Amino acid sequence: MKSFRRKNRLTHALLWGVIALMLLGTLSAQAAPKVLYNARITTLFPNSTTNVYEKPDTNSKVLANYKPNHPIQIVEVLPNFVGILQGKRVGYVLRHRIMDPVAVDFANTPKFGTAINHYYTIASEDIHIKAAPDAASETLITLHEGAHLGFLDVENGWARTIFKRQYGYVDTRTLSELLMVAPQEELGTDEIPIAVYNSFYDISENENNINRINNLVVGGQRMSKTLAPGQRLDFNNEVGPFRASNGYLPAGALVDGELVFDVYGGGSCQVSSTMYNVVLQLTGLTVLNRAPHGANGIKYLPHGVDASSGGLNFIFRNDYDFPITISSHVQDGSLFIAIYKDS
Repeated sequence: MKSFRRKNRLTHALLWGVIALMLLGTLSAQAAPKVLYNARITTLFPNSTTNVYEKPDTNSKVLANYKPNHPIQIVEVLPNFVGILQGKRVGYVLRHRIMDPVAVDFANTPKFGTAINHYYTIASEDIHIKAAPDAASETLITLHEGAHLGFLDVENGWARTIFKRQYGYVDTRTLSELLMVAPQEELGTDEIPIAVYNSFYDISENENNINRINNLVVGGQRMSKTLAPGQRLDFNNEVGPFRASNGYLPAGALVDGELVFDVYGGGSCQVSSTMYNVVLQLTGLTVLNRAPHGANGIKYLPHGVDASSGGLNFIFRNDYDFPITISSHVQDGSLFIAIYKDS
């Protein structure tokens, strides 16, 4: 009996030892998130330090201050922040305060800032995009019947999108259908897109903004075309020239980082920038030329994923062995762009 008890105690000790090791392994995994990118604190602000926040919120506790050029390790990418290793915990830095992110595992990590949309919907009734996965939270924008909207993922019944520089959420119970983007490019068709992306715009009815919306529509229509294998899309040459004879109206535009009004085609950069975010999701499309809008980019997209047009240019090439077709839809404050595999 004593021998049995001794063996029983030994068995329990071994079991608890295994459990303890499993718990330590779990804690260790939690304490050391996977590093996605190496980067540095930007040198664009040489006389200031950059705050590392406890949460992705500038009102949260400041954990540290880093000088320009300080190396950082990025473990999470959010619309307005990156999560970085801070000892054994994660702190958060504003995206426009970092530079030169380089993937640790280049072959298996998307280019920095890539936001892959796995789902989309076409509204059959009003869609309310919320600031949190909570019906009582703030409504960021309401889309109406016919509007198109892409989603990153779905969790606990809430579909998540990127609204400017934050996440937006839609209760999937309010959607008549939730459609899938092709999980692999070869599974795409002329009806199932291989990539989609949304950006959002102001719907106020002053003359400048009405003209800007017109330019989004015209730019999207002129960009909607089929590219054969090896063919390029040169945004300025094919979507432009940005003049009245092509349907463009004068509106505000960023020129050398400054807002300038009465520029024909003002707002067309939103078309090129949204297109860039679709291109980022596809390994068979090669960016040949692209420039951002200055140090802090534009506010309708997360920092670092915009593509200017006009004085600069956005050019990409179809390196797939099949044609692709570009489609755009502008409605209710949402610019939606999709790419399909053409037969």
